[in-house]
Amino acid sequence: MNLIKCFFIKAKILSKLNRKLEKLEEEMLAIRGIDNKVEALVKLFQVIAPFYDEDGFSQEISLLARIAPQKKRKQIEALRILQMHIKNVGRSEHGMNRTTKGEPITLEKVYLGGIYGLWTKTADYWLSKKEQLEKDFHENLTKNPERPISTWYLINDYQCGSIVKSCVEGILSEIKNFRAA
Repeated sequence: MNLIKCFFIKAKILSKLNRKLEKLEEEMLAIRGIDNKVEALVKLFQVIAPFYDEDGFSQEISLLARIAPQKKRKQIEALRILQMHIKNVGRSEHGMNRTTKGEPITLEKVYLGGIYGLWTKTADYWLSKKEQLEKDFHENLTKNPERPISTWYLINDYQCGSIVKSCVEGILSEIKNFRAA
């Protein structure tokens, strides 16, 4: 491949990739601002699903590795880590996001629980019982009797909040690393 053609291909790839990353960053910032972490997790799955269905950034990684492996090493590494985040919150028959490729992600298709003796139920179920779950306390998990831990806390903050924070912050960090490289 001649040098000029290689330059234009690389520029086109990077331009398209930057647009994808800008959109992903906007979505992650919006998700970060959602107070209800059950809803935030469902939104996260909805945003990540199209990336998962298209195999994330694997095409871009492959092209960048062929065109400029040494110069783009840090960018390629950032994309590989983004790829891991996408895989971790992608679709899974037995996971939280129980949808198949192309299927819309709804509250009825996201399963939460399976922690601290809580049954696995749909996100829709947990949201519909929120008021009741805020009053259902787990004294055996509480270190401070003045601040008891509720079932809602376990689902919303502990389970969903942890996943959302880890994934969103990880994705935002790798987008920043990609741009800095």
